[in-house]
Amino acid sequence: MGFQGMGARIGFVDPENASSTVALGLHVDLGEFVRNVHVMPLVEYWKVGVSGIDVSDLTLASDVNLDFPVQGGRVVPYAGGGVGFHFVKFDNPFAPPGFDNSKTKLGLNIQGGIKNQVMPNLGIFGEVKYVFVSDVNQLKIMGGFTYNFIY
Repeated sequence: MGFQGMGARIGFVDPENASSTVALGLHVDLGEFVRNVHVMPLVEYWKVGVSGIDVSDLTLASDVNLDFPVQGGRVVPYAGGGVGFHFVKFDNPFAPPGFDNSKTKLGLNIQGGIKNQVMPNLGIFGEVKYVFVSDVNQLKIMGGFTYNFIY
């Protein structure tokens, strides 16, 4: 375990009761704490307009992924889950002045994906994730890269 790498993520998010939008994020690879089990803290952000109200979500989370290495294969499937804090904001122009539409919510997620170490210090991934957060459940299809530090 330790600081193994970091990377960026981009994808499509479909929040409950809202239009689809783009999600952006960053993640850190803390390495394996047992064989084939990775810890990945991350931050993600998205914002979308719904009936004149802007909804945004800033997420601070950590995922735990179990790799399923295929002998002789370069592509590694994985499955996992995680927990995170979601700083959800509802910007309503019709709300009275001083009305706070921000909420901090705890979220849980399940996910699955594939990753490929394309070079010794660069990996790419694609994943599908469902996040359970009250009032803003989300389906995410994300992809990105991880730059691995070689010690």
